[in-house]
Amino acid sequence: MRRLVPLLSVFGLAGTLAASAGGILAPERPTLWTDVPKWSTSTSATFNFTGSASSFICRLDSGAAGWSPCASPVSYASLGEGRHTFQVRALDASGEESPPATFEWTTDVTAPSLPGDVVVEATAPSGAVVALAAGDNLDPSPRLDCAPASTSTFPLGTTPVSCTATDAAGNTTPGGTLTVTVRDTTPPTLAPHRDVIAAQQSQQGAVVEYGLPIANDAADPSPAVACSPPSGSTFPLGVTTVTCTATDAAGLTSSPISFDVIVQAGPKPATPAIVTDVPPLTNRSAASFQLTVEPSASVECSLDGPLGSGSFTPCSGDTPQAYSGLVDGRYLFTVQVTNEIGNRSQGSYAWTVDTTAPAPLVGFAVRARNRLVSLSWAKPADADYNRVRIWRKRAGAIVWKRLADRVTATSFSDRTVANHVIYRYRVATLDAAGNVAPPVEVSARPSAVFAPAWGAVVHRPPLVDWTSVRRATYYNMQLWRHGRKILSVWPGESRYRLRSSWVFRGKRHSLSDGPLTVYVWPGFGSKAAARYGGALGWTAFRVG
Repeated sequence: MRRLVPLLSVFGLAGTLAASAGGILAPERPTLWTDVPKWSTSTSATFNFTGSASSFICRLDSGAAGWSPCASPVSYASLGEGRHTFQVRALDASGEESPPATFEWTTDVTAPSLPGDVVVEATAPSGAVVALAAGDNLDPSPRLDCAPASTSTFPLGTTPVSCTATDAAGNTTPGGTLTVTVRDTTPPTLAPHRDVIAAQQSQQGAVVEYGLPIANDAADPSPAVACSPPSGSTFPLGVTTVTCTATDAAGLTSSPISFDVIVQAGPKPATPAIVTDVPPLTNRSAASFQLTVEPSASVECSLDGPLGSGSFTPCSGDTPQAYSGLVDGRYLFTVQVTNEIGNRSQGSYAWTVDTTAPAPLVGFAVRARNRLVSLSWAKPADADYNRVRIWRKRAGAIVWKRLADRVTATSFSDRTVANHVIYRYRVATLDAAGNVAPPVEVSARPSAVFAPAWGAVVHRPPLVDWTSVRRATYYNMQLWRHGRKILSVWPGESRYRLRSSWVFRGKRHSLSDGPLTVYVWPGFGSKAAARYGGALGWTAFRVG
């Protein structure tokens, strides 16, 4: 079979020159192996070592009593929780010491803790996305399995959640139940409403129909709006103030807003025209309006917004009316013209300013396979969520390429990738106003050898997994460290579980700290024929 040159740095021999006048070679570093995993629930540990030297010295933990003579195997008991380090040196007859062989691990006998009950405010009619996390005395990110899952959208009300937690050492918290309560304690808001101008119909005034102001609420898509006097009432000649409130499904009532119903007799001026480039929903904090008004009429402008109702002040049809520094919320710009007999007409424009970015993605995951990178995420529950946008570039490149937008989907499969190329993905949520959340960025490297994931850090012997090849009867999987092959096996299926330690070519090896590289070739026919295909690929990972 063809020889594949490992893509790892090649280190020199472990032996080093002693700092003595004679230039005596120090003994070689001992070969150390153990069945202790990197995260262990056992309070005891046994270590085996071999070497060409006549004797050895060992120590446990740098703060312990120090080095002392030892012989393989060495066992320890009643270990406390926390990080431990075992080291062994070889001694030759002259007393020269080798560099130490070192193994580090964590003893953890305490199960992780489940999250407590959670109370959150609704962010949309569907409820709110809630992320849950377990705690642990040593593992910074224990695995939490819940039903419903963490980062799910929880509806309004109280939802029981069943969870178990497992830390890196394998300690598992028995199943427990917590509650997630999504509540609505925020009252609705009402958008500003323009004045209503009507012509007198009778001595009593005029029957005036008006539209209700727009109500907005995070949890209730259609709060009930009530106004007094109600639409369809008979309004007398002159000005009548109408007051409105909104009440949501939780019984919360908005602050009141008011507008005028103006009933007037005689001719009224032409309705002023308003031209603007501000869309009804924008993330711009400035607005400008060009007016066209009747030449003989007096002109006044008013801006109602989230900071309160405006008042009419003189303005001009010759100069654009401009506003800046607008905060988030609904706005109503109104132009009022008054003719020589005091009758008025109005033109208005309503829009919403939204400069607040949506919440970042949660539940984001990436998985690389053979010529495939799959991205997945939890759909945001923000009321103004619009879409998820995905960009990609090759590692080291400057320009991002926009790949796709996803509105309702919560996953994306990128099949336009090549194996053994590192890609960088950027994924962000956008709202309807065009605001972009802080993006999530992640790297992925597709390969036919896809587990452990490229660049992964494992704490226990991992499963090596690769793409099966048609008609392959077996595979050759090789493991390399520092440019040296330390394992070669021939499994009959497209996967192989590594072990904590093993013997290869008469030498004991262990799954110790540092970079490791896996290569895989398919084999055809009998193993004795040694008929191999081209290398499927490779992946690199670390034990730590």
